[in-house]
Amino acid sequence: MQRPSSPPRSARLGLAAALATVLCAALATSARAEAPRFLGEVDRNQVTIGEPFIYQVTVSVGNDQVTDYRPPDFKGMRVLSTPRGPNQSTQMQLGGAGMFVEVSYSWRYELAATQKGNISIGPARIKVNGQDLRSSVVTVAVGAPGGPPPSPPPLAGAGAPPPRGAPGASGSSSGAGTVAPPPSGGIPAGGGSFIRLVTDKQKAYVGEAISATWFLYMNQSHNKYDVQKEPTMEGFWTEEVTLPNRRGGMILNEELVQGRPYQVGAAMKRALFPLHPGRLSITPMEAQLSRVDFFGTSVRSQRVTSSPVEIEVLPLPKDGQPPGFDPANVGTFTLASKVDRQQVATGDAVTLTVEIAGHGNVRKVALPAVPDLDGWKKYDPRVNVTIDPSTGADGSKVAEILLLPSRPGRFTIPALGLDSFDPATGRYNHAATNPIELTVTGAALAGAGDGPAPGGPGAATGPLAGTGSSVDNVIASEIRPIHARAELRRDLGATFLRARGFMGIVVGPPLLFGLVVFGLRVRDRRAQDTGAIRRRRSREKVRGHFAAAEGHRRNRQVAAFYIEIERVLRETLSHRLGVPAAGLTMEDVRARATELGLTPADADKLVAALEECDRARFAPGSVPSDDAALGVALDRAAELAAQVESERPRRARA
Repeated sequence: MQRPSSPPRSARLGLAAALATVLCAALATSARAEAPRFLGEVDRNQVTIGEPFIYQVTVSVGNDQVTDYRPPDFKGMRVLSTPRGPNQSTQMQLGGAGMFVEVSYSWRYELAATQKGNISIGPARIKVNGQDLRSSVVTVAVGAPGGPPPSPPPLAGAGAPPPRGAPGASGSSSGAGTVAPPPSGGIPAGGGSFIRLVTDKQKAYVGEAISATWFLYMNQSHNKYDVQKEPTMEGFWTEEVTLPNRRGGMILNEELVQGRPYQVGAAMKRALFPLHPGRLSITPMEAQLSRVDFFGTSVRSQRVTSSPVEIEVLPLPKDGQPPGFDPANVGTFTLASKVDRQQVATGDAVTLTVEIAGHGNVRKVALPAVPDLDGWKKYDPRVNVTIDPSTGADGSKVAEILLLPSRPGRFTIPALGLDSFDPATGRYNHAATNPIELTVTGAALAGAGDGPAPGGPGAATGPLAGTGSSVDNVIASEIRPIHARAELRRDLGATFLRARGFMGIVVGPPLLFGLVVFGLRVRDRRAQDTGAIRRRRSREKVRGHFAAAEGHRRNRQVAAFYIEIERVLRETLSHRLGVPAAGLTMEDVRARATELGLTPADADKLVAALEECDRARFAPGSVPSDDAALGVALDRAAELAAQVESERPRRARA
């Protein structure tokens, strides 16, 4: 048989480079897999007040020590049940790189929210090998107390005329509380499943809140629902709305449609705010209904869709509209303002809080402008918006404005105003706050300007900005000036060449490639089955058994000691014979030892040592167990192993 030729050297080098890349990727993957993971999770992110839900903390580690677990602060939550201790699970995976073991500890809590809004559950804490870890922060959207899920109006009114009282008529509303009739053709002729879009208004003003709900009608039982195409709402500002659910699933009710029973549930809900007048369309929504078996295989599937819906949007009336009115201020709002303190020293900051709350497009409502005060530095506001997830059209918008005085005196923050349009009454409203008095003490800061002196005629009320100067920067000594360059520096490349890590970047890849090639050659050589390699492996095993026997001797474990002695003798004999010696009888051992060149007396000593090991396993009391006797047995085994290793077969000597 012709021996196949070896691949050329270039092919071997290419294979080595590929193996080096795979090795680096495997090492990186292993490092990521072995890093501890500490997570906080909830079974659902949208709940109502008082509705129980599950929060679970899980830490996954390898061969690490886990101590000092501390639960998070459940602020705004009521704890219904707490775990007595962690649940532990172990996962073992055997691969090419060896066995990978991952241990997971989990703590399970049952919680209920006590207030509306977005509530964040802070991190839990734990120590892994003495290092502090924090779990991820989880945010839960909490809506109004649980009521029945939204139900669609009956389809029997599909041909009903639109409600009376269109926007713009004298003393009429925009049709709040009315229901958009289902479009013709929305119900399949054969009585199949379908999606129905229901809006609470058919006509609305620009910026007015419209509630849109997509109801799913199913004529058969399905357990999988996938949205294939989301509806598009061009010309609307949209806010997501949380729907009630039962264990993460849709709540279904029974309804008769044209004499056929249907399972009906709310699939999606949005709060819509028109951005401009005209006829705005909501495109159809498409979904896939499926019935899957235990293994996830689809038994039957059905594609369902909704009909398009048009909303007539009317412009805001010009009669009574304030100058510069913002069209986003449509709804019913309240306005409030306050300061964290009314007396402050020069150089100390005062926080002015302005809050708008009510029903409408809270996220886009315009905050009132705060006028500048002479002798005060005003910073940009920090705005926080909270939306009620159960409606999408209720909430609050809070702005925190930092004010910094530079000279003493008495000042007044004037009243702030907010103009809004109420679509229910068709009128414009104006909300205003009360003026806020501030007293500033201390000495005037350097560079405060030439305003009125403290106690002078103009210091009683603090004149508004527009006359006089203000402090440009009262903390200039604490800010380092910014030096801008008109063009790039020319020494950027030289800086990189002189960097300490430049040589490592240049030399590292070739060095790594050489190490990988060297490792592959060493591995190939060690994999060769030669006499020297077999001898080295046998000696390594023998040394391991001797070390284990010495450990058992120190711990006075007699049975385990003699087991290791027997393994030493049989491993040495197996290497010299070339066949396993575990199944040989004592007579076979004596005969094979004689063939290897041992004298009959040495062969008898070998058999006697093996018989003593058998007695120690099955009759421990029949062999000496003191330290001196164990030392003698250990020396005798070493002597016999050396004789078996060094003697040549008789036939070789002959």
